[in-house]
Parts: sequence; C-alpha cells; structure tokens
Amino acid sequence: MGRKILKFDKRNPLASEDPQFEALITGKAWYVFSALHGTSEEKLFVRMFDRQILQLEGKFEAIYLVRNEGHFKIYNFSDGQSFEPDFVLFLREKSGKLLTYQVFIEPKGKYLEEHDKWKKDFLKEIWEEFADKVLKIDGDSKYRLIGVPFYNNQDENQFKDSLEVVLKG
Repeated sequence: MGRKILKFDKRNPLASEDPQFEALITGKAWYVFSALHGTSEEKLFVRMFDRQILQLEGKFEAIYLVRNEGHFKIYNFSDGQSFEPDFVLFLREKSGKLLTYQVFIEPKGKYLEEHDKWKKDFLKEIWEEFADKVLKIDGDSKYRLIGVPFYNNQDENQFKDSLEVVLKG
C-alpha cells in the first residue's frame, strides 16, 4: 500500500506537533496510522476510544480505527451530496461469523452541528436503513454498515451509549 503524504502550511494549527497525543497512539494496533493531524475534537474522540478499547476487545478480534484523510467519500441517499467521514471503525466479531462492522464516525464541535446537520441526518439514515441488515459481498464475508451520531466531547456519554447500542447488533 502506498503512503499518503499530507501537506500543511506551517501556520495551519493541524500541522503543529502534539508529542503527548503522538505518544498515546504510538504502538496502538487499533490505530492504523502513525499520526493524527486533526482537530482538538478529533483528538478527544481518539482519547475516548482508547479508554473503550478493552471493552471492544472482549467482543471483536480485529479493531481498526482509520482516519479518513481523503481516502473515500460516502454519498447522501437523498441528493447524492458527498462527504468524507473523519473516521471509519472496522470491527470483526470473534464469533467466527466473518462479520465485519464498518462504523462511520464524525467528531464535530458544537458550533458546527447546525451547519453540518445534513451529515448528522445522513449518518442517522445509514443506521435506520441498515440497522437490521447484514450485507453479503462475496463468499462468506458479511458486513454491517453503521452510522452513529456526531461525537462531541460535551456529549461523550451519549456517544458512548449510542456506539454500544449499535455494536450489540
């Protein structure tokens, strides 16, 4: 797999190094990349996720959190408008069913929630459309597509509760 190189203007706050955060993600098998050049809300999400990992490891044999740095887009059902969810969480159950969860996650500061309401609605639509469906792509591989509410540090417990609900399926 090729490397994706991100280029930032040195004045961009996303370009600044964060040694404490880099130490958190270094060596984590579940975090796919070696760095995160994201917003403070995205970093708070990853910190919260790190605190939940032991609980997830009880049910899932493979856990990969991918920061979507322009790798792909998803398209709104109603009008085809696209957006790139900030994170995708891939989980494979331990049960041997070859069931892989693809969870679309969007950390969002409160000040942006109204502006990006359509994204929040689309993530909800994904959940409603696919909540009870298992998609079979090829062979024995099966997938569940899951959209979860925006992550916001102020509403962290609500997010954790919603994530727990969708992963029980």
